[in-house]
Order: sequence, then structure tokens, then C-alpha cells
Amino acid sequence: MALPSKKSASPFPKELVESALREWWAGQEQDQKLISDPINELQPNSETVFAIVPLVSSHHALSAVLEIEKIVGYEIPDSVVKRGGYQDCEEFVKHMMGKLTAYHAKH
Repeated sequence: MALPSKKSASPFPKELVESALREWWAGQEQDQKLISDPINELQPNSETVFAIVPLVSSHHALSAVLEIEKIVGYEIPDSVVKRGGYQDCEEFVKHMMGKLTAYHAKH
């Protein structure tokens, strides 16, 4: 029988995590600008096939989780990332902050 996991004694570093998520997203947008021709075709309202494809996939969002692990000092499960990915920064930050805050409270 395993010991019950201890809840984190330290408060969740909300501002630091949110800032890191926004910086990570900005880096993803910069990368898209470098590889896309033109970026407008990759936007959700572009009326192209790319309109149904998330700007950032759930697979790519896992690299943001690795950055957050460096801040909080513990492993975060990949289940915090939304299946299907994210269309914009606000959706990404809102979803991730909710999941990360809840996970921290349990950790």
C-alpha cells in the first residue's frame, strides 16, 4: 500500500506560471511566422482548411508543460493539456492555468 501523497505546502506561483505560458505561446507564434507562407492562412477565421486545425497542437503544448515543471519543481501529467490543441493564447492560458492550479492543489 502506497503512502498518501502530500499536498504542496507552497502556494501555486500563479503569476510566474501564467507569464511563462504566455511567453511560450509567443514563441510558438514566432515559429509559425517563420515557417508559414502566409501566416493569415493558419488563422482560425481564414476560411481555409487550416481554420479547423488548432494553431498549437496538444503534442506541441506538452513542451510548455516541461517549462512549467521547471518552475514548480515537480512532474506534471500530460493530461493537463487539452486534447486537440488550442486556437489562441487566451484559450491556452485559461485552460492550462485551471488545470495546473487544480493539479497543484492535489499535489
